[in-house]
Amino acid sequence: MRLILISLLVSLGVSASRKPDGIQLRFATVAGEDISGNNQAGEVGTELARPLCVQVFQRGLPVANVPVRFSVLREPDENKYLGSQQCRVSDTLVMTDHLGLARVSLFLGSFPGDYLIKVEAGGDELIFAVKGLKRGWVFLAFLEIIGGMAIFLFGLYYGSKGLRRLAGDRLRQVIFSLTQNRVLGLVVGIVVTVIFQSSNATVSLLISLASAGLMSLSQSLGVILGADIGTTFTVQLLSFRIYDFALLAVAMGLILMNINWRFRDCGQIVFGFGLVFFSLKIVLGAIEPIKFVPQIQEVVQASSLHPLYSFMIALFFTALLRSSAATIGIMVGLSFSGLVELRNAIPFLLGANTGSGLSSLWSAFKGTAEGKRVAVAQAIFKIVTVLVVLPFVPVLVKIFPRTSPLVARQIANAHTFINIISALIFLPFLGLFTKLLERMVPDREFEKMGPRYLNPAALGSPELAMAQATREILRMGEIVQAMLTSALKVFLEGDKEGCRQLAAEDDRVDRLEAEITSFLSKLSMESLNPENFRRVRALFYITDELEHIADIVSKNIIVYTRKKINQNLAFSSAGEEEIKNFHQQVLQNFSLAINCLATWDVKMAEQVVEKRAWGVAKKQELHNHHLERLSQGLKETIDTSTIHLDLISDLERINFHCSQIGAAITGIK
Repeated sequence: MRLILISLLVSLGVSASRKPDGIQLRFATVAGEDISGNNQAGEVGTELARPLCVQVFQRGLPVANVPVRFSVLREPDENKYLGSQQCRVSDTLVMTDHLGLARVSLFLGSFPGDYLIKVEAGGDELIFAVKGLKRGWVFLAFLEIIGGMAIFLFGLYYGSKGLRRLAGDRLRQVIFSLTQNRVLGLVVGIVVTVIFQSSNATVSLLISLASAGLMSLSQSLGVILGADIGTTFTVQLLSFRIYDFALLAVAMGLILMNINWRFRDCGQIVFGFGLVFFSLKIVLGAIEPIKFVPQIQEVVQASSLHPLYSFMIALFFTALLRSSAATIGIMVGLSFSGLVELRNAIPFLLGANTGSGLSSLWSAFKGTAEGKRVAVAQAIFKIVTVLVVLPFVPVLVKIFPRTSPLVARQIANAHTFINIISALIFLPFLGLFTKLLERMVPDREFEKMGPRYLNPAALGSPELAMAQATREILRMGEIVQAMLTSALKVFLEGDKEGCRQLAAEDDRVDRLEAEITSFLSKLSMESLNPENFRRVRALFYITDELEHIADIVSKNIIVYTRKKINQNLAFSSAGEEEIKNFHQQVLQNFSLAINCLATWDVKMAEQVVEKRAWGVAKKQELHNHHLERLSQGLKETIDTSTIHLDLISDLERINFHCSQIGAAITGIK
C-alpha cells in the first residue's frame, strides 16, 4: 500500500513539472513564410516595421485564447539614463487569436545596440533578437562606404608612392633584370603586387615602363600574371580579419615618418598599407547592417538566380574603383554577415577580375602601342580565364566549401585558385601571345609634333618620370642629330625641299622642348633627393641646349643655303673640304654628348666639356685659312666669304652647345 502511494505521488510530481496542457511557442509562420519579426532591425527611438509575432500550439495544433506575456529582457544600458527613451512593447499580455497568433509592436530605446524580448506562455518561452540602429543609418552607411573607398584609394596611392620613391630606379632595374625569365617575372609580379596591394598599380607601372621604351612586352606578360595572383593576397588577409590591426600599422607608419627623413619612405609604405585595410574595415562595418534590409536580401537572392547581375555589378564597380581587391573585399564582408554564400560570390569574383582588366585599358588609353599591348594583354588574360572557369562553376561551388567552414575563406581561396589557373594557362604560351598582341595592336604613326614617351601618370614616381623624360630627350636628340647630319648636304647641294624639311623638323623640336619642360616642371621638387634634383636640373639644361642647336640649323644654315641658291655661289674646293671636316668632327662631338645623356657617364661628359676649347681653336684656325685664300684673290673665296665665316662660326656654336650638355651632366655629382 505504501509503495502504491509513493508511486502515485511521483507520477503527480512529474505531471506537475510538465508544461500545462503541452503548450508550445514557435516563431510565427504563415504558408511557410516567417512573419515573426525576429532578427529584424530598426532605427532607435522608433517603432519596428514589423510586429513581433508568436504562434501557440497544443498537441500540434494552433490554440486560441492563450495568454502570452511579452517583456524586455535586455537593452543597451544607456537607455536607462535619465531622459532617455527605454524599450517597450505595446502590450505586455496578449491573448492568441483563432490561428494561435499573438502580436505586439516594439518601440526601441534611444541608443543603438542589441535588444532581446522574452515571450512566455504556458511555461514555454522564446527570445526575440532585435538590432537597434542609429537614426538615419542608411545615409550614414552610404557616407561611410564612400569615405572608406576614398581612404582606400588614398592609402593605395600614398603607400605606392612611398614604395616607388624608396625603391626608385632600383625597382625598375630589378623588374627589368628578373623578367628576362617568364617564371621569375611571375614571381616579381606577385611580390611587387603584394607590396603595392593592387594589381592595377603594378600593371600601371608596367604600362609606364613599356610606354617609355624601358621594358618590352614579352618581359611584361609574366609580371602581369604574377600581379593577378599577388592581388589575391589582400583578399586572403581580409578573410582572416587582419584589418582589425590596421590602426596599429597606421600608427607605426606615422611614427616612422616622423623619426627621421631616412625612414620617411618606409613609414609612408606602412602608413598607406594600414589605411588600405582600415578603409576596408570601415566599409565592411558600414555594410554589415545591410543584411537587415529586406530589399537587399531580395537583391542577393535574385543575384543567385541571375549570376549575370552579380558579374556586371562587380565588373563596373571594379572598373570604377580600379581595384578588384576592394570589390571582392566587400563581398567578403557580406559573407561575414551571412548574406552571401560561395555560389553567389563566384560570379562576383569573375566580374571583379574582368573589371580590373578593363581599368587597365583606360590607363593605357593615351599611351604608346607598347603600353596598350600590356593593357590589352591583361584584359585578354581576364576574359579568357572567365570563359575557361565559367563551365566549371558548379564544380567549384562543391569543391571550395571543403577548404574551410568559413564562407569568407572559401571566397578568398576561390579567388586565388582562379588567378593561379590563369597563370598556368598562359605562362607556357607567352612567346606566341606576344606575337599575337603585336598583330592586334600594330605600331601606329605617332603624331609627329608631340611626345612619345611622356606619361603624366608617372609624375607620382620621380625616378620613372625622369626615365621617361630622359628617353624623350634622347628622341629629341635623335631628331636634332638627323637635322645636323643632313644640314651640310642640303647646304652644299642647294636642296630647297631639304630646307623645308629642316624647318618642319625644327617645329617638332620646339614642340618637344615645350612638352618636356612642362613635364619636368610638374615634378614635385620636394619629393626629390639631392642627386635626383641635380639630374632634373641637368635635363632642363640639356633640353634647352638641343633646342638651340636645332635653331642654329634651321634659322641660320637654311638662310645660307637659300642665299647660296639665289646668288648661284660655289665654294673653293679647299674651303668646302675644311667645312666638311669641321662639320664631321662637330657631329662626332654631338654623338658623344648624346651618349653621355644615355649613360649618365660623368667621365665621358668631361671629355665632351674639353671639346669646347678645341672648337674655339678650330674656328680660329679655319678663319686664318680662309683669310689666306682671300689674300690669294680666289674668286670663289671672295664671293662666299661672308657665308663661309658665318657657317664656321655656327658650327663652333653648335660644338659649344654640345660641350654645355656635357657640363650639365658633370654637374649632377
